[in-house]
Amino acid sequence: MFLLAIICYAASLILQAIAAIIGFSLSFRASDKFRWAWLFLASGLTLMVFRRFGSIQQIYLTGNYSLFDAVITAIISLCLLIGIYGIKKSFQNERSKNTALKLLGCLDVLTNCLSRAEIHYQISQEIERSLRKQEKFSLLELDIDHFKNINDSYGHQVGDEMLVSLVRCIQTTLRQIDHLGRIGGEEFLILLPGADEIEAMNAAERIRKHIATTQHLTSWQAPLQITVSIGVTTFTPKQQSALDKSELLTALVNEADKAMYCAKNAGRNCSSH
Repeated sequence: MFLLAIICYAASLILQAIAAIIGFSLSFRASDKFRWAWLFLASGLTLMVFRRFGSIQQIYLTGNYSLFDAVITAIISLCLLIGIYGIKKSFQNERSKNTALKLLGCLDVLTNCLSRAEIHYQISQEIERSLRKQEKFSLLELDIDHFKNINDSYGHQVGDEMLVSLVRCIQTTLRQIDHLGRIGGEEFLILLPGADEIEAMNAAERIRKHIATTQHLTSWQAPLQITVSIGVTTFTPKQQSALDKSELLTALVNEADKAMYCAKNAGRNCSSH
């Protein structure tokens, strides 16, 4: 019985020490608003650990012990550890969900390229960097020619599959520092950091020709081909007035949009600056 009581108290000590460690680790991950609560909980568990040392020492000194108290203490300590561990797993699960939601917010659900909000954010960041370093960058707006005909002729599922295939096709032509985002329907923006007018036009033509010669595999029985019209605009920081970042973003996207419609009016399957 004496040995069993010692084992129970020792087990309680270990379980409470583990719970205290988890509590302190959670306090560092908690928001500032609730960190104090986790610190108090972890501190309380730490004091319980020191109390267990006292119980074990008292048994050795006096030989007096309560087996019932030892067993109950071990059960309580186990419950505390399970509860703390459960809270930790809950925190981890919530953080994983938040990370997934954040990622989903950054990506277009269908094509897996950047979402409209994220590509606009990347452009605004590039505007800020360009103004700071006085370096040019370029923006392309790309639109599929006669995309409505694809949906009408082959169905919307094939149309969606074409959009997915198009994104993969474009991504094979881009640099690692470039960004591709879908802004709606069959329209896309491509951010080219550090690219001047000539480099941007060369990139647009490279992308356009690659798309025009690519056979897109979908659920339709035969491969399909499409063409695109691309508008090109270049951001030159020295030419900018005292507009704020959001106004510069709107103006730049509008310029790319106008250039893209110029390409449409020129007969489609071409690039326009």
